[in-house]
Amino acid sequence: MIIKRTTGNRIAGTSSKGNQEKWQEDGRWFKLDMFGYEGLAETVTSALLSRTNIIELGFQYVTYRMERLEVHGRTRNGCSSADFLQPGESILTLADLLRKGVGSDWQSQVKRLPNMQAKIGWLVEQTERLTGLDRFGAYLTALFEADMLFGNEDRHLNNIAVLRRGEVFDYCPMFDFGAGLLSNVRDYPMDVEPKVLLSQLRAQPMNAQFVRQVHAAQANYGAQIRYDSSWEDIVNALAEPLAFYAERDRSYISDRVMFCIQTQYRKLKK
Repeated sequence: MIIKRTTGNRIAGTSSKGNQEKWQEDGRWFKLDMFGYEGLAETVTSALLSRTNIIELGFQYVTYRMERLEVHGRTRNGCSSADFLQPGESILTLADLLRKGVGSDWQSQVKRLPNMQAKIGWLVEQTERLTGLDRFGAYLTALFEADMLFGNEDRHLNNIAVLRRGEVFDYCPMFDFGAGLLSNVRDYPMDVEPKVLLSQLRAQPMNAQFVRQVHAAQANYGAQIRYDSSWEDIVNALAEPLAFYAERDRSYISDRVMFCIQTQYRKLKK
């Protein structure tokens, strides 16, 4: 495995969890594992997203690869992805979009709405009004479905974004699935049955069960994602990333990931 060397000076930011370090270099973004196997989760998820119809829907997703990184004098696991921004483009998160376009009290407006379906509808309506994107409901539903499929509990409004070039907007490639597949072994220990751990997950940004959030979005905009992966596809997606982790942990990680995807897929199909 190739080890990419970098320095602590390049650490540029952290995740919503507060500690996952990331930085940009040579046209790629790098992220370190912090609480478990986030790099594997990103890499496997992006490989399996290629087995969905996201591209057919007219949307994109970020492709990740595993990395061995020399950082802070230590060899660490992580992942990287190409910088998808074109010259003149920037990312605008929904959190920033709503704060600037609706006002600092936008959250209080959402709280007054009667149910989750109405809240999701409000987010979509405001985003479409402010950006001119007329399929944001389908995009958001597909994103929620992908989060459910891979058990990604970290889809806060700083992980939902649009692309901006001047006053023109576009859909952002779907990114940041590192909290999925039970990757955080601090919060979801390896010695606890995956079935128990999955029951504890809460979907963001609605802080609800994945099924409730997805069904509310689908009620507004229809089901979006079609997932066609087989058992063999998941095994193949896991093969290379697993080699980055200690041999004693590989079977545990593999079992957790397989169980997570299969269980969440059954729920998504209901």
